[in-house]
Amino acid sequence: MFSKWKAVFKVTKFFKVKKSSFLTLFISAAAIAAVLFLVLPAWTEGVDTERKSSRKAVIVVMDRLSLKDISPEHTPNLNRMIKEGALGLMNTKTAGIRDTANTYATIGAGKLLLSDDAAAFSFNTKSVIENIPISRQYEARIGKKAPEQGVVCMGLPGIKYSIENAGITGEPGLLGEQLHAHGLKTAVLGNADIMGEFHREAATIAMDRWGRVDFGDVSRSMIEWKPDSLSLYRTNYSSLLETFKKIYPAADLTVVETGDLYRIDLISDRALPEAVKKARAEAVKRADAFMGSLLKNINSENTLLLVVSPCPSKEDIKNSSLFTPIIMYGDIGGKGILTSGTTRRNGIVSNADVAPTLLNYFGVPVPAEMTGRPMEVLKAENALEILSEVNRSHVFVYTARPILVKGYVVLQIIIMLLIMAILLLNPGLLHITRPLLLWLMAVPLALLLVSIFKFLPLPLYALGAALIAFIVVSAAYSCWKKEDVNLFMFIGMATSLAVLLDVLAGSPLMTYSTLGFDAMSGARYYGLGNEYMGVLLGASIIGAASLWEKYRGAPPLGVRIFTALFFFLALLLTGHPKFGSNVGGTIAVAAGYLFTFLFLMDVRIGFRQIAAVAGAVAASVALLAVIDMSRSVEAQSHLGRAVSMVMEGGWPAAWDIIYRKVNMNLKLIRFTIWSRLFLALLGALAVAFYRPVGLMNKVRENYPYIFKGLLGILVGSGFALLVNDSGIVAAATSMIFGTAPLIYLVNRVYEDTKKS
Repeated sequence: MFSKWKAVFKVTKFFKVKKSSFLTLFISAAAIAAVLFLVLPAWTEGVDTERKSSRKAVIVVMDRLSLKDISPEHTPNLNRMIKEGALGLMNTKTAGIRDTANTYATIGAGKLLLSDDAAAFSFNTKSVIENIPISRQYEARIGKKAPEQGVVCMGLPGIKYSIENAGITGEPGLLGEQLHAHGLKTAVLGNADIMGEFHREAATIAMDRWGRVDFGDVSRSMIEWKPDSLSLYRTNYSSLLETFKKIYPAADLTVVETGDLYRIDLISDRALPEAVKKARAEAVKRADAFMGSLLKNINSENTLLLVVSPCPSKEDIKNSSLFTPIIMYGDIGGKGILTSGTTRRNGIVSNADVAPTLLNYFGVPVPAEMTGRPMEVLKAENALEILSEVNRSHVFVYTARPILVKGYVVLQIIIMLLIMAILLLNPGLLHITRPLLLWLMAVPLALLLVSIFKFLPLPLYALGAALIAFIVVSAAYSCWKKEDVNLFMFIGMATSLAVLLDVLAGSPLMTYSTLGFDAMSGARYYGLGNEYMGVLLGASIIGAASLWEKYRGAPPLGVRIFTALFFFLALLLTGHPKFGSNVGGTIAVAAGYLFTFLFLMDVRIGFRQIAAVAGAVAASVALLAVIDMSRSVEAQSHLGRAVSMVMEGGWPAAWDIIYRKVNMNLKLIRFTIWSRLFLALLGALAVAFYRPVGLMNKVRENYPYIFKGLLGILVGSGFALLVNDSGIVAAATSMIFGTAPLIYLVNRVYEDTKKS
C-alpha cells in the first residue's frame, strides 16, 4: 500500500517540473470529462412510430377553464377522467401574448406561434355568408379546392402574414398537415361565437397548412339563443353531441369546441363579478355534463381523449396563474400525472406538446419543426391535489420573482453607485461597504436555499433570504474576519457547490428559486438557467482563485489538480443534456475556465492559446450535440432539437434560431434592469482601477491570483453576453463575484498603505 503512495509521490514530483505538464493534465481531464459525458445515463424511451390507423383521438376544448374549476362535487365527470386518466398543468406561452388565437395556433403547430384575429373566421365549406359561397371564396383566396363536407379557415393568410411580419418561422396547421400526409382525417365541431362576432379559432388546431379540415360543423347550428344568459348565446350541447356521433366514426382526430367559458370571459368586464362567477359555474357544470355524454359515445380502448384549456381566463392572467389544466383519458396506458421531454417536470407540459403527442399516438413521425415532445403519464395518486400545490408554488415564484430580483438588482446598483462616489470623493469611507459587498455575494446562495420555504408570505420569504445571506457572511466573518482570501473562498465555493449539487439532483431548489428559471414563463423548465449559470461561473472562479491565493507563489499539485477537476465537473454539469443542458452556458463556462486556468498557470496568452481554447470550446459543444442527438427524440434537449431543425430546414431554420436568440438578447440589453447592473458593476470596477491612484496595481501585486480570477470572470461574462439569448443576465450575475472582491481588496490595500 505504501509503495503505491510512493509511486504517486514520484508522479507528483514529475508534474512539478514543467507548466506544460499541467496543460497535459488539463487535456487529460478534458478527455475524462468527455468519457463521462458519453457514459452518463440519459432517458432512452423510444417513440413508437408504427402506424395505428384503427386509433382515434378527440380534443375537447374548454378554453378559459381553470384548475380551481375542477372538483369532485362540481365536475364529477372531469374528476372521474382525472382519477382514471392523467392530469397535467399546461404552459400557455406563445410567440406573442396569451390569447385564444395564439394559443390555439400554437397547439396546432406544435411550437410557440403567433396567429391573427382573422383566425376566428372559419366556416363550413357549404356555407353561404352574405350571398358569398365560402367554398368559392376559399378557392379564390387560397388557390386550393375546399373539402366537400369540411371546414376551412378563411383567416389563414392573415395568420401567415402575422408570422412573417414578426420575423419568426412556423407552420400553422402542421398537425393537420402531418395527419393528412399519412392518410388520416380531421374534424372540428362547435364555436365560441358571441353577438356580432365569429369565434371559430378551434379550426386552427385541426386544419392543415392550407386551412382545410376534412369534416365538421362550426356553424350557428352548434349554439342556441339564450336571452337570460350572460353571453346571450350558449353552446347547444344536444346538437353538438349528435353531430359528434355522426362524425366520430369517419374522423381520426376530432376537435370539439365547448365555447361557453370563452364567451363569458370575452364579456366579463361588462358584468359584475358575482354575475360572472355564477355564469362560469353554470358553464362549467354544463360542459362537465357534456363530457359525461361524450364518454358514453367513444371507445376508450382505442381513443385518446384530451380535455384542453388553451388560454387562461382574464382573472387567472391577472392573478399570474398561467398554467391551465389538461386531462388525458382513454387509451393512454396508465394513470397519474403528465410530463414531457419538453419540461422534464412532473405534472407540467407545454401547449406545444399536444400535437407531438397526437402524432406519436397515431404512429406518425414528429417533424423537426415541432419543438414540443410527446406527453407521458407518470404514476401518481391524488393528481388534482398534487398539481394544485405545484400550481400554487409556481404562481408564487412567478409573482415574487420580479419583486425580489428587481429589489436585489436595484440594491446592487445603489451600492455600486455609492462605492463609485466614495472612491472618487473619500476612499477612507470605503470600509463601510465591505460587509455589504460580502452580503451581495452571499445573496444568490440565500435565494437558492430559501426556496425550500416557498409557501411563506412574500415579506417573510424576502426576510428569510436576507437573513440566510447575513448568516453566511456572519459565519465567514466569525472564522476569518481578517483573512480576506478565506472569506472569498468560503462564499465562492459554498455557492458553486450548492448550485452544482442542486443541478445534480435535478434542480429541485432552482425550480422554485426566484433567481432560478421560471417554468411558468416558459423560457426554461429544467437544468441550469442563465442566472445561476452566471453565479456558478463567477463563484467557482473566485473560489478557486482564492484557494490558489492562499498558497501564493507555489500552489501544491493537489490544488492544481483539484481546480482542474472541479472546473471540469462544473462544465460537465452545465452542459450535459441530462443535467444543466445549457449550451450557451457551456461555451461561456468552458472559455472562462480555460482562460482562468491559463492565467493561474502564468501561461502567456497568444494566438495559439486563443485558438486552442476556441477549438476546445467548439469541441465541447459538438460533443454535447452528438450526445444529445444519440438520445431518443423525446428525450433530447433544445440543442438536439435545434440541430435536427437545421438538418431538416437548412439555413432558414438556422437563421430563425440565430435571429430569435440575438433579438432576445438585444431586447434584454435595451430594456432589462440587468444591463444597468452590468454597467454599474463595470463602472465601479473601472473607477477602482484609477482611484485612488496606484492602488489597483498594489492589489494586483499583493493578490495576483485573485486578480487573475477577475480576468477569468471578465472573459466568461463576455462570452456569456455574446452567446446566450439572455446573456446580459449571466454576465451580470457572474460579475458581482469579480467586482465585489476586487473593491474589497482595494479598501484593504488602502488601509494597509495608510498604516504604513
